[in-house]
Amino acid sequence: MEFHLNEFIFIMINFLVLMVVLYKFGWGPVIGMIDSRQQTIDESLEKAAVARKEAEEMGAKLAAEIADARKQAKAIIDEAQASAESVKAEILEQARASAETMITRAQAEIAKEKADAISEIKGEVADMVVTVAGRLLSENMSDQQHMALVDKYIAEVAAQND
Repeated sequence: MEFHLNEFIFIMINFLVLMVVLYKFGWGPVIGMIDSRQQTIDESLEKAAVARKEAEEMGAKLAAEIADARKQAKAIIDEAQASAESVKAEILEQARASAETMITRAQAEIAKEKADAISEIKGEVADMVVTVAGRLLSENMSDQQHMALVDKYIAEVAAQND
């Protein structure tokens, strides 16, 4: 193998022209595409980080809202239970008052009926006394007979009251 300077120079010039053409038309666009792709990836990663941060903030916000909703629900339930207890106490108080009113009326009615019964008994006793007195006056009796007759009618009246 022989060394030819002319061929070597020609090969070098061809090589340099090829490198310039490749650099200008090959490497430039390829490196531009790579840089563009790298920039797109970087932007996507930044967007993903922002989206992740927003998602975390949204999750925290939702968790706070859920906790608040639970507190509100518990407050509503507690209020409803307190209201129910209040209504229950009010109903019981009304029932007690109604029962006391009924008892008072019943006692008044019993007292009235008792007074009516006593009045009726007094009337009957008075009628009996008048009848007995009429019989006693119509008959001539001794003192012992009068006492026996009075005791008999008193026993009859006592038996009727029982």
